[in-house]
Amino acid sequence: MEYLKRTALAVALFTSVFVLGPTDGTAQFNSNVTLKIGDAAPALKVEGWAKGRPLTGFKKSNVYVIDFWATWCGGCIASFPQISAIEEKYKGKVQFASIDSYEDIGDNKGKDAVTIVKEFLKTPKGQTLKLNVAVDGKANSMYNSWIKPLRRQGFPTTFIIDGEGKIAWVDVNLDQLDWALEQVLAGTWDKQKAAQIMKGKDDLEDQLIKGFQDTANKKSIMRAMKSHTEQLEKQFPDRRDAFAFYKLFALLEVDMSGVPAVLEQMAADPLSRYLNLSDAVGLTLQKPNLSKETYMACAKIQERLLQYQFKEKGYGGKSVKAYQELADTYYHAGNYKLALSNIQEAIQLAQKEKVSAEKIEELQKMYGKYQQKG
Repeated sequence: MEYLKRTALAVALFTSVFVLGPTDGTAQFNSNVTLKIGDAAPALKVEGWAKGRPLTGFKKSNVYVIDFWATWCGGCIASFPQISAIEEKYKGKVQFASIDSYEDIGDNKGKDAVTIVKEFLKTPKGQTLKLNVAVDGKANSMYNSWIKPLRRQGFPTTFIIDGEGKIAWVDVNLDQLDWALEQVLAGTWDKQKAAQIMKGKDDLEDQLIKGFQDTANKKSIMRAMKSHTEQLEKQFPDRRDAFAFYKLFALLEVDMSGVPAVLEQMAADPLSRYLNLSDAVGLTLQKPNLSKETYMACAKIQERLLQYQFKEKGYGGKSVKAYQELADTYYHAGNYKLALSNIQEAIQLAQKEKVSAEKIEELQKMYGKYQQKG
């Protein structure tokens, strides 16, 4: 299955963001963090605007979303439909600006960034971005003042700027942007709490990285990480979503008996990020000798993933592969009725999409195998 092709560390940390190092493009995290939630937003200083009305600053009492991307960033481009949909929802209430940055690399080296972006916006993929678009330019002024000071120096990165001109929220994933915006607009968003939760996640990431670097002590590090997640859950009981993926990672190393409960929690929590859901299933299904209970918990996450509408990102949504993998999970869970139902969905969708005869034959063989059990 496709899940099993994904390496554990890449899945855990870096599938959602292309990370730019400060010098050579290899650094993963910035150890000298100088820009955080609660800080005043840096100035807007761009080379030019490739599309829409220019935004020159932040007015008091207004709320803004600033989204960073680059034409070479596949994850950014895949996120265009999602952020465009959110922008449409909040039209007239929130001002969005899309900032292209860091174009002077690779094949684009020495080329005019504004021209690059204007040409890109004419392409089918570029046309899925509905926001006003600014271009940082060769000086990378916006990158240097907005992205470089963060812990995670990469794209895509999205900020919410509140009515006080301060950073209310920042993330490399858009799944919680809508949820956070509603609270910022209502005046109920707690920046201090958001900053504390981010600090907790940062500490967990440090433990996770240490566990992969110090293989001799990996088990003890993962036990400590599990305990840390439980402390954070007690401190922030309404934000278990923020720590669940790290807890799962620890449990997969030190206590498989606790895995089903965390998977079920992630499947049920409306704040679970879909990338984390996809990765949680992928990591779990790599493990040998899983219990039927664990397979059923994985199936609950896969059912949730079917509902994700932005399948351009490469995970979630209804597809032949998604139904096929869900059917396989139900089969291993011993629920042959649901295995049959989902492989039928896969076959019907495959026929509708006119996939290859070989693929349909593969699905039909799976159907026959499940039918014998059912």
